[in-house]
Amino acid sequence: MTTDEERFTVLYEHHYADVERYVVRRAADVVARDVVADVFLVIWRRIGEVPEPALPWIYGVARRVLANELRGAQRRRQLEQKVAVHVDDESADHADDVASRAALAAAFDRLPETDRETLRLIAWEQLSLRDAATAAQCSFATFAMRLHRARRRLRREMAPAVPPTALRVHPGLN
Repeated sequence: MTTDEERFTVLYEHHYADVERYVVRRAADVVARDVVADVFLVIWRRIGEVPEPALPWIYGVARRVLANELRGAQRRRQLEQKVAVHVDDESADHADDVASRAALAAAFDRLPETDRETLRLIAWEQLSLRDAATAAQCSFATFAMRLHRARRRLRREMAPAVPPTALRVHPGLN
């Protein structure tokens, strides 16, 4: 085995589960395996460029691969909407907790993608600010400001829908 092959094998064995969780949290299961495979293909092609620690860099690769996949999926959905008949599905009334979570999800979805990714890196991936900044390919100070602003915008989006106590759904988002 060559040094590159050995390094790739170590990266794959140590980070596959992390990358899979990262992708599954952001995309449907049906595309997750393809996205994860594409991430490791990029890692293989750029094995000489993978820094230490590798995981924040790998998250950056995963973010870009997933963004490409999501853009493609969006184009497909738009095409399907032009052809298909739109049917509104009225959902049943749910408990307050479910409504709060739905309001949080809706508010989260209204945020710009940069804000959503900033919050995901901290809350879902539980990265340190420094590692999250590396994954987002920006300086520590820039990422800290992005996080502050993303949290503030999320609170503003939530303000009309949910009382402040309901915003503590996930500690990383507060």
